[in-house]
Amino acid sequence: MELTPTDYNILDAIASGKVEPGTSPRHFVDYCDNVIGGNPQPLIDAGYIDADPYISGLTEKGKQALADRQK
Repeated sequence: MELTPTDYNILDAIASGKVEPGTSPRHFVDYCDNVIGGNPQPLIDAGYIDADPYISGLTEKGKQALADRQK
C-alpha cells in the first residue's frame, strides 16, 4: 500500500495525540472525514493502526511508516 499525504496526516493525528487512545473506530472515522478529509479504514485494515476494539495507537508498521516519511 502506498501512503498518501492524507494517510500520513491520519497517522500523525494518532502519533501526536490529537486522537486519544480509547477512541472508538467509528468516532475516529468521523473525525478523519470531518477534520482531515480522509478515511482511516484502509490504514486500519492494512495494519498501520491498532483499532481492536478501540484506537490504541499506531502499530509498529504505522510507526515505521511515519519514521520513514520523516527521513
